[in-house]
Amino acid sequence: MNFDLQEKDFTGDIQLARLADSIGYDDLRESQDCLISVQYNEIDLGGTAYGFNQEFKGNEANQYFERMNAFSEMSINNIIDEGFRSWHFYRTSIKGNIKKVFDSINPKIAKANPMIFHFALDPECKVIADRAKGNRNARIYFMVGYNGMIHPIFFDPYHELNPL
Repeated sequence: MNFDLQEKDFTGDIQLARLADSIGYDDLRESQDCLISVQYNEIDLGGTAYGFNQEFKGNEANQYFERMNAFSEMSINNIIDEGFRSWHFYRTSIKGNIKKVFDSINPKIAKANPMIFHFALDPECKVIADRAKGNRNARIYFMVGYNGMIHPIFFDPYHELNPL
């Protein structure tokens, strides 16, 4: 059996993904099978209208950390394969509103086509999100990185980035 070992395999260093990186298919496939860990190097802290500098309302912060805690015991493939669609956990295409936001950060992001997923903070919420009315139905967007890392990027309290 042949192994393709790299420096990170010996040093324990895990390569951090960047939004404009083009991560290879094999790395993404492998990463989806690893237990999730969270890395915040690409988080939007206010560069766009969907940064995490927005106010979390009600129990949204608790829901965020509850979800991150649950994710840390699973892989992305576990979440998908074991029917956790009830968490409103879906892959997000880079088109429409989310592409516009990525383009405002760096036009190279859409070309790199990172693997982006989103989930609802409260999947039981039946409210139709509407910024003008103040109705929230928040989503969190993250990028898949290397070795099971997920990189939270956006907080979308009004479900505007990928509304369909």
